[in-house]
Amino acid sequence: MSAGSVEAVFLDLDGTICEYREPTSDLLARSFAELGLDPVFTAEEYREELFSQIVTDETMTERREAAFRNLVAAAGEDPVVGRRLAAVYAGLRDHRDVRPLPGAIEAVESLADRYRLALVTNGGPETQDGKLDALGIADAFETVVYAGYETAPKPEPNPFLKALSDLDVPPRRTVHVGNSIRADVWGADAAGLRVALLADGDDDPVTAPDYRLDSMHDLTDPPWTSSGR
Repeated sequence: MSAGSVEAVFLDLDGTICEYREPTSDLLARSFAELGLDPVFTAEEYREELFSQIVTDETMTERREAAFRNLVAAAGEDPVVGRRLAAVYAGLRDHRDVRPLPGAIEAVESLADRYRLALVTNGGPETQDGKLDALGIADAFETVVYAGYETAPKPEPNPFLKALSDLDVPPRRTVHVGNSIRADVWGADAAGLRVALLADGDDDPVTAPDYRLDSMHDLTDPPWTSSGR
């Protein structure tokens, strides 16, 4: 397809544009240690529990607390421990303490010169806005969809459909860029978008992205353009 066939680019945030300087696994370990507890669930189990919740008008803080309570209870511990753990975790996490992935800022700036941009991210404004401010890229996006906060979380198609509606662009003229087969490829594909997957060792024998990126540097010459092929 020609460069002109793409009107809009959607981007994921965590693991695509930026990452915490302190990984979730390390912060979770610190939180357990603060309470003198042995870890009873992993960072991956936390993420799965958090984004499996039914979407309500709760804040991220409330959703995290519910996730920690459920995970602690499933491990046979008092749910009150989960509430205390959530409070410690929230107090230790600085959502502005992020760093861009290699080539990410340059990619956003380059794409913004050529396409309409939307951010489609799992997480609410109380966690994601600080990252955007710290990175200095908030103004690059015409719309930000907080999946799992104002819509169902990725991999549901709802957040992608909302971004399409906000920008009033057709799905087949839109490419989504993300780093997760499950959240980004499954979700965007279900909404009818093309998908560019940032390499991270993630693979799936059934669902394949339209494009693969070795790094965000690849987006200065996107693979969906004739020159990028």
